[in-house]
Amino acid sequence: MGLQELLDSLRANERQQIDAIWQAAKDEAEKLRHQVDEATAEITKKHAEELDSACQKSMRSIYSETESSVRTKKLFAYNALEQSLKKTAKDLLPALRSENYEGEFAGLVAEIPEEKWEKVVVNSADVNLAAKFFSADIIEATPDISGGLLVTTAESEMVIDNTFEKRLERIWHRILPAIIAKLEQRYEQSVSSQNT
Repeated sequence: MGLQELLDSLRANERQQIDAIWQAAKDEAEKLRHQVDEATAEITKKHAEELDSACQKSMRSIYSETESSVRTKKLFAYNALEQSLKKTAKDLLPALRSENYEGEFAGLVAEIPEEKWEKVVVNSADVNLAAKFFSADIIEATPDISGGLLVTTAESEMVIDNTFEKRLERIWHRILPAIIAKLEQRYEQSVSSQNT
């Protein structure tokens, strides 16, 4: 082999080495590009999952706070409604005196046990009616009672409150849910008819 052949061989070999180095560099760059793409995709996926998780957590928190706020407002509304209904019911108690009140009063007296009563408190308009059942000297009048009577023994050892106000108070816990249910039913029907 001559010098020229040796030089040509070295140049060809050098060219192959350079081509091989370039190809290796291109392969390495492609491999690195692929790794960067995979890492970017993994980071993007991880951030998307974290963002989704944070969004879900925020949504749950917002929903919970909203639900709590709605419940609180509903309770305040029901409380205000109850107070209004109770006041209206108390305001209507005197209307119970309009029909057969004398018979109603006698029935309320009949519910009271026989006892030595020291004081009988009635509405001012019921003093004469109460005198039919009790001694006139123990009867006291008050405008605070719309109907019925309140009786006490000596030193208030026994007190029986059989007034319209007390009877309303005793059954209020049964009346109120029925009234609210009826109001809710009317409201739902009203909303339903407006939507159709």
